[in-house]
Amino acid sequence: MAMLLAPDLPDDALARRAALGDRTAFAEIVGRHGPHLFRYATTMLDGDVHDAEDAVQSAFTQAWQHLPTFRGDASLKTWLYRITANEVLASRRRRRPIPVDDQLLTPLPAPAGDSPVSRLDGQELRRDLSAALGELPWRQRASWVLAEMEGMTYAQIAAALGTNETVVRGQLHRARRTLAVRMAQWR
Repeated sequence: MAMLLAPDLPDDALARRAALGDRTAFAEIVGRHGPHLFRYATTMLDGDVHDAEDAVQSAFTQAWQHLPTFRGDASLKTWLYRITANEVLASRRRRRPIPVDDQLLTPLPAPAGDSPVSRLDGQELRRDLSAALGELPWRQRASWVLAEMEGMTYAQIAAALGTNETVVRGQLHRARRTLAVRMAQWR
């Protein structure tokens, strides 16, 4: 009989229980962190839902197998992002490069007579942001997504990406500068 867990049980307690083979605790971990990891993987894999699902599933499989060796030096969330980031990177390496349209690199001026209000279509903004993120180098994009979309701190991002906070600051600075130029038409 499966034990029902309180939804407010801390991650470290869930990790200890799951490490001992408690499938219910691991299911709670998956339910708690799975949607965020999937969103991260989908963004990092240019919207490829199938590859993102594979990466997250593989990350959770690795997490289940390695939970007994999880020391807790970083938070469970950061550890899961680290595993997912590695899976995403492996998936990107297996893919063939996608050619970038040169016109995407040149900012387009707003058409004359087009008011800013009429241009503020949420789908168009998301499409443009997705295209701009796709142009960023992998570490810049990963740093930006983890900071801006997932709300992680520099320390958490550094742990998730296997680097240090200084590198994260630099990657975020370059990513934000590039995105500011690329997304200037939306200001």
